[in-house]
Amino acid sequence: MRTRNTKNSATAALSYNYEEEGIGHTTRDLLESSAAHIFDLGRRTTEQTFELGDHLSRAADLLADGRFDKWVKMRCGLSARSGRNYMAVFRNLGHVRDELVDLSVGATALFHLSSATTDQITAAIAFAEENGRLQVVDVKTILSGGEEGGDNAEKDDQFWVGGVAGLKVLIAAKIRDGVKAFNEHVVTICKAVEAALSRSRVIKEALAKEIQDIARVARQELESLALFIEPELDYGRNTRPTKFPKKTGWAEVNDTLYTLGGVDGWPKSKDMRDWLALHVLPVLGWAVSKERKPEWPLAVPTAPVSEPAVPAEADSVGDHHDAEPAMPDEVSDDADGPDEAIDRFGAALEEASGGFMTVSREAPRNRKQFAKVPALGDDSIADVELAPAVTR
Repeated sequence: MRTRNTKNSATAALSYNYEEEGIGHTTRDLLESSAAHIFDLGRRTTEQTFELGDHLSRAADLLADGRFDKWVKMRCGLSARSGRNYMAVFRNLGHVRDELVDLSVGATALFHLSSATTDQITAAIAFAEENGRLQVVDVKTILSGGEEGGDNAEKDDQFWVGGVAGLKVLIAAKIRDGVKAFNEHVVTICKAVEAALSRSRVIKEALAKEIQDIARVARQELESLALFIEPELDYGRNTRPTKFPKKTGWAEVNDTLYTLGGVDGWPKSKDMRDWLALHVLPVLGWAVSKERKPEWPLAVPTAPVSEPAVPAEADSVGDHHDAEPAMPDEVSDDADGPDEAIDRFGAALEEASGGFMTVSREAPRNRKQFAKVPALGDDSIADVELAPAVTR
């Protein structure tokens, strides 16, 4: 393969006369280096598409006076249009090169994506990560649904596009606008926290007025973007989202936003500064980081610093330390559910009866038995003995 490419390179070199084009030896050597790399690339993988665009961009800078189209056709065997497509990929998508390479996006899809806006590129990558692919039709769908400007009637047209293609348009729009809104809300929270920390004393009530409501919104936005809906109805009426896996980064982000959404669950005033500086800001900063793979800022994902108040008698019942703090007008799904109430009642009943009585939702617990239990009489005998008492 190397021999064939080298031969093709030499043949193409003879078809382009550098001297007639007025190109000196120094520029010629640079152009030849780029051409050789282009021939050696072979099959066009995602990484090679970017490399090819890189070499073509270098050549275009050297031939900016209009000679590039002829050179790329005669020297590289590419049409001028193809050459410009590869350069557009390198120049316009370079900031997300690693993500696109990891997703193995094809060259043609990259050509279309190179004309997208920043928000559309973000939506395309999110779509590819969710679906495991990004094809030309997917990019076209995102581009058609991500047009900026125009009147409201034109924007509403996307809600009349049916089928899978129409649904993809709506999903792309939600991802694009939803991620943007979530990031803006989290950044707003972080700025308010930083401002509070810059003062000599952190006033909980004042900070709560600034961020409590927006934290609730951000949490719901996160769940709407990232979680599915459980098929079982909650109490037969309401659906509820699935949960992030415990002790993961996004679970910690979700829990932190939950805690921020209710001042009653915040730490005491003396612990506020450390909680905000060492937990809240690092966790939320990780959530909106623009790095490709930001490092987790904490040693390990931990439970929220502040835990909801639990009656002392509940300490012996199960593990309730993962329950989220209840907000004034929102009830925690974990802390106050019927299952937990049954567990607490069952534990108290078992302790009061010496283990003889208990409540269980699954397999019965081991019960203590009396040393001797008198045998029960025959049902017919019992009926006879009770008869006089009934007639009286």
